[in-house]
Amino acid sequence: MFEFKSKVRKEWEKTIHSEGGFCPVCDRWGKVYKRKLNVTMVRSLIWLTKESEGAWVDVPNKAPRSVVSSNQLSSLKWWGLIERQEPEPNSKKKFSGFWKPTQLGLDFVANNVLVPLAVYTYNDQVEAFSNDRVSIVECFKEHFDYKDIMKN
Repeated sequence: MFEFKSKVRKEWEKTIHSEGGFCPVCDRWGKVYKRKLNVTMVRSLIWLTKESEGAWVDVPNKAPRSVVSSNQLSSLKWWGLIERQEPEPNSKKKFSGFWKPTQLGLDFVANNVLVPLAVYTYNDQVEAFSNDRVSIVECFKEHFDYKDIMKN
């Protein structure tokens, strides 16, 4: 049995690291996606940094339309640039909607550190980081490209 599981897992790893596919067990789509840091994310991070002043920010209710409609802010968690507040213990909500920049996020906005240009994600988790590093200034050259995400 263990040998069969091991073989299936190896095949699934090949599938998700190439073109992607449907899991033979749960029939769910799976693929490792390359996500590049882009200007929309960086603008959202700058807004959050200014709004936060060290406190949690109610993003759904305080963010400008450009931040909420792009849905790019939460992607910054993969780089460790922002963190999400956990919902109250008795809350029926999955997420609180409150975010704040991490120290790395603050340092990145201040142009004091470089971060990976891209992350590779699977099932909302980081699998790996690119070796290429970028400054916040360089990110203003990188625009969001849905087709690029889907092809990688």
